[in-house]
Amino acid sequence: MVKPINTRKNKIRFLRLLTVVCAMFFSLSGCRQDYSLAPPANSEKITVTVKLPKELKTETMWVMYRSPICKRVDYGASGQRTERDGHHSVYKELERQGQSDLYQVELPKDGGGACRWHLANVTFGVAYADPTRFGENVTSGGGGGVVVIFDYNDSPRGGADIKVEGDLTIKKDYYPWVDEEFLGPYKKTVGLAGEGSIYLSYQALQARQVYFEPVIHSDFIVYSAGPKEKKEGNHTAFTYPDGNVVADGQSTPDFWKLQSLRTGRAPECFSRWRYADCRDPRPQLLPDWLPEPDKPGFGRYLIVDEWGKRLPSYSYRLVGNNGQIFEEKTDVEGLTDPLPESAHPVREVDFPNRRW
Repeated sequence: MVKPINTRKNKIRFLRLLTVVCAMFFSLSGCRQDYSLAPPANSEKITVTVKLPKELKTETMWVMYRSPICKRVDYGASGQRTERDGHHSVYKELERQGQSDLYQVELPKDGGGACRWHLANVTFGVAYADPTRFGENVTSGGGGGVVVIFDYNDSPRGGADIKVEGDLTIKKDYYPWVDEEFLGPYKKTVGLAGEGSIYLSYQALQARQVYFEPVIHSDFIVYSAGPKEKKEGNHTAFTYPDGNVVADGQSTPDFWKLQSLRTGRAPECFSRWRYADCRDPRPQLLPDWLPEPDKPGFGRYLIVDEWGKRLPSYSYRLVGNNGQIFEEKTDVEGLTDPLPESAHPVREVDFPNRRW
């Protein structure tokens, strides 16, 4: 029996429609990407530790993972399509270790999941636990922040200022900074004046341990007051611990001036880039004993400045563990002459002020 033509056409249309619906279903199902983190049990961990002064508190850590698989698609003004690595943010609180002043968090380096997430960067920091100790209605200001980048991408706050190899240890000085602003809604804040901007930024590709120790100098408070009238020549005025008032157009306190006031040393002595002008250099002999490959039973020490830079042709006087005195100058790499093993570890170190 021959079926009517209309019946056959209807069946063909139905099959086509069914094919389209199925294709749409499977296409949409395929787009249902699982973006969740699923760190494997054997993932390497990165431990972040903060040694916390009693006046401060840790702030919530922003942890970012990236994925080259789960892309993020952006469109430009003219409609051009741009694909970038996807990112996934989580937020962590550092936990106090017993009754100590150490706060810590462990982060899996491998974020796992269908996207194969990897740890990209972290942003964390410290702030005053009780801002009102500086006055009624005083709120927390900026400063005391740290960004650590673990891959080759920028963080949400930009690239790294300093690149390090191996584990990362950060120990920095900070000063209380009380600021009043009068233009717009009045506000009074207390933040931390430190080296650089609000955030110190590092790239540490091999780090498995990140240690941050903020050193707060509570007796050296810097005050600032913004202009009350928006007028050319009006600037924020900074009042330093010695009573000196400066209004030179800067938006943050002069950290090197604060360091100088506290220690009595010239500001140049606290800057890596201006250290050559420091008239009070403080060299140090690193404790590591470096065996001399071509001279068994002998080794050397390395002498560096406060920034870890090697000091060539630098005078030294060492009293060895055996009582022997060694007085010379370093070689072109900042190393001492070869010393016998009996001199290690040295008893005394001195750097005579001598020109060679």
